Amino acid sequence: MKRNMFRIALVPVLALVLLNCPSAPKAPEAVPEKPPEMPVPAPVPEKPPEKPPEKPPEKPPEKPPEVPVEKPKPVTETEIGAARAAIARAKEADAAYYEPQILKEAEEALKKALQVKEADPEGARRLLAEAKLKADTAFTGSVQKAAADLKSRMDRMAAQLRSSGAHRFLPGEYQDATAGAQEAESLYAQGNYSAAREKAYAALADMSRLNQRLGERLRWIDIQKRDINQELKDGIALQAQTRAPQHFERVNQLYLQGIEAFQAYRLVETEEALGAAREEGQEMLKVARSKESAEKSQAQSLMREVMKDLETASDLTVVTEDGTVIKPEPWQGESYIQEAPKQEENPSEPKKDTQSLLLHPQIPLPAKSILAGGEFLAVLGDVREENLLVQAKELWKQGVEEMNRGNYQLAEEYFKEAKRLVEAYRTQAVDADSPIYIVRLIPARRDCLWRIAEYKYIYGNPYLWPLIWRKNWKLIQNPDLIYPGWKLVIPPK
Repeated sequence: MKRNMFRIALVPVLALVLLNCPSAPKAPEAVPEKPPEMPVPAPVPEKPPEKPPEKPPEKPPEKPPEVPVEKPKPVTETEIGAARAAIARAKEADAAYYEPQILKEAEEALKKALQVKEADPEGARRLLAEAKLKADTAFTGSVQKAAADLKSRMDRMAAQLRSSGAHRFLPGEYQDATAGAQEAESLYAQGNYSAAREKAYAALADMSRLNQRLGERLRWIDIQKRDINQELKDGIALQAQTRAPQHFERVNQLYLQGIEAFQAYRLVETEEALGAAREEGQEMLKVARSKESAEKSQAQSLMREVMKDLETASDLTVVTEDGTVIKPEPWQGESYIQEAPKQEENPSEPKKDTQSLLLHPQIPLPAKSILAGGEFLAVLGDVREENLLVQAKELWKQGVEEMNRGNYQLAEEYFKEAKRLVEAYRTQAVDADSPIYIVRLIPARRDCLWRIAEYKYIYGNPYLWPLIWRKNWKLIQNPDLIYPGWKLVIPPK
């Protein structure tokens, strides 16, 4: 307010000063009609708006004083070694497998740092710090992934040990081997990955060694079982039950002991029993083969002997008790020996018994009679009877087949029975020109067995008439009745 009043009072003063100034031109005087009135000053606001202060002109920036630039310190081998050590540690943790990309980035940063360490030490330091950081990241990630991987491997190995029965066959060793896995899991839970990794590798190695040892022992047991079974099979083929009965029984006892111990998870007892059974089996085979050799030699000798008897009997003419005449049929047994089937005996088939010899099928042939011209005529019609020589040959052939199967005792029984039959056959042999007497009708002296035997070209002794009757008994039902035209075989005395 005072400032405004000051301005109002200052106006007349300034006007007077301007009028009295000598340099100012004088204005023409005029007589105003009225004296001028003093102007009423305009109301002044209490506070006029302030103008923003004008910006002082900018002064050009002053040039800072030159400061001497210091050269950066060169990168030291210690700084480089720290990055290299971090990368090496990551590699030891298998970062190349678990974190290959991060490890590669760390190696590239180290490589660039080495390239610029002379020209740009500070840039090289930044690259070295990046390489170390990435290497540490790769190390941590690799340890964690490796720990999870190792845990999975340990779980699989422990399951494999249990499936092979390690916790039952070798409980103490199984407990020791799996204890390391439990410690490793505890270290994982604590976050101590490095120690957990080392413990996991150690536990995995222990379980692997245990699995290998148990596997070798179980494989040895399997081999022993297989070999003992083969020895028993060979022993049966060699008839060890009769040739080496004590050894055969002992092998079976030891084998069963071993199987029972194995089923009870007594590993040491199993190994001892099966080992003893294997040795006993070898002794059994040795004894059985020795006796087999003797039996084979004996059976072969008997086979040859009976074969010669059969060959001799095949050249004989035989008239059976029922009057059947059998013509000589030469036979050689050597060819059958060469061609006889050679096959191994099937253990599942029942053993042959010598009783089967008595059940051999009969091979009937038609009864025949020899006439003077070498022709054959039926004497007893269609009567059929067994042929002892044919049966003997068949039994001999079966004996040869049993020999080829290694059943020498059974073969010997066949040969013995064949020999008995061929000897019975030979007792019926007659000369090739044995007479055939045709009963005649003589009214004065009628034929009868007594008179026929009395003829000098027959026996010359009427008391030998039973020989004729027995030879022709199927034809002659009543020795007192014979009829003209009958053909009677006359056996030798």
